[in-house]
Amino acid sequence: MSKITIPILLPKMGESVSEATIIEWFKKPGDKIERDELFVLIGTDKVESELPCEYEGVLKEILVPEKGETEVGAPICMLEVDENDVQHIKLEEAKNQANSSKSEESSESIKSNSYKGSKSFLSPVVRMIATEAGLELNELEKIKGSGENGRIQKKDILKYLNPEKKQAVATGFSSQKMKLQLAEGDTLNELSRMQKLLADHLQQSFMEIPHVTTFAEVDVTNIVEHRENIKDSFFKQNDTKITYTHYFQYAIIQALKDYPLLNTWMNVDEWIHKKDINLGFAASLANGELIVPNVKAAQDYDFISWVKAVNDKAAQAKSGKLANDDVQNTTFTVSNTGMFGSLAGTPIISKPQVGVLALGQILSAAGVIEKDGVEQLAVRKKMMLSISYDHRVINGAYASQFLTQVKENLKDFENWF
Repeated sequence: MSKITIPILLPKMGESVSEATIIEWFKKPGDKIERDELFVLIGTDKVESELPCEYEGVLKEILVPEKGETEVGAPICMLEVDENDVQHIKLEEAKNQANSSKSEESSESIKSNSYKGSKSFLSPVVRMIATEAGLELNELEKIKGSGENGRIQKKDILKYLNPEKKQAVATGFSSQKMKLQLAEGDTLNELSRMQKLLADHLQQSFMEIPHVTTFAEVDVTNIVEHRENIKDSFFKQNDTKITYTHYFQYAIIQALKDYPLLNTWMNVDEWIHKKDINLGFAASLANGELIVPNVKAAQDYDFISWVKAVNDKAAQAKSGKLANDDVQNTTFTVSNTGMFGSLAGTPIISKPQVGVLALGQILSAAGVIEKDGVEQLAVRKKMMLSISYDHRVINGAYASQFLTQVKENLKDFENWF
């Protein structure tokens, strides 16, 4: 049986994903790879994923080294395979590529034709950005590419269009490192890849969005008692745990139905109302870092189904099985800072969202209750809710009314079962 060497391409991993970083190769040149065996760990700006190999063969060459970045559809390695094993797959790929090319030609014809004379390969993403920026071919070819053989990548053209000095003038903020001296015993540590990506995104969000935070105190005594009474039976009946967070998330979802302006995306001078509530929440990864997956169409869940969906998503995060789609298109986020002991928080909105709500710690506090028509002091369980919102589209009255609705929904929790 004859052998051929074929390129393995970086697969598509979501509508908004155009690039990825090679984090770790599990194989080295000369190693055999079985069909569907996990052979490389890649990272996008959202998640890290282990890729299975579509073919059985021998790894001949690694084209993108660890920590190297490449674009979707670009070759990452060369694999020696049996020719007969890939003929039917290559035929299907050719058919799909032909259909895809026709579609791209109709929508990207102007963009593609604009740079036909280029001396180097330009991906559709780079062409689109260059066209929208009005770059001429001669100017585009002056950009120094960081990809294989000097290939221009998305980050290269964005850096060219938005150099740091221009950003500093526009925002009054410079991201240049300070010259700091280390004393004896000090250690220098570098942010992880995920931490760097998160830092960049949150910095942009904080600088662009006019943040305002509003607070409200809520009495959750009845919820604390209810959860304590049913947690064991709930686990036996549903094979999953129930936490206080589930109650709060569900109350927030119901409130978002009544205050849909908070379930929108802001894009400079226009906002998009999102039909579905894709609620995001923090979940722990195996290495202790946090990620924010979401549950799509949260408005369609009953309470018990919601508890299961959230727990399943958290388990996927812990085991490293989240897909890119699980962390994309979030429309509103809930942050449970109280589980770490904080009284309240002022969370940063993640653009293009317009709101994020933080849950504070549940504490015992004095409260006034009415008994037999007489107001009395009693020990109650209370917590703080704090919502940060984009003041370009949300005003203080709307945010306050939303928090009030969340509080009202929490009083109605018994009807969820």
